[in-house]
Amino acid sequence: MSRKRNDLKEERGAVVLAPQPVKRGSFALLVPDDMKWEVRGVSGGYRIDFRPMTPQERARRLREWRQL
Repeated sequence: MSRKRNDLKEERGAVVLAPQPVKRGSFALLVPDDMKWEVRGVSGGYRIDFRPMTPQERARRLREWRQL
């Protein structure tokens, strides 16, 4: 169990964005289909946390895509 948790820690990541948009252009993040992200407001901007999806989350996403 602890090994699995350590493996998950290595696959996580985060991006912190300033509240002001970039003056010119924009940006894009390429995120694999099996990753989930959560956006939170933090002082001075936004934080986007990434982690691998659980099997239940993958199944839910597949069901949602099939309904479109």
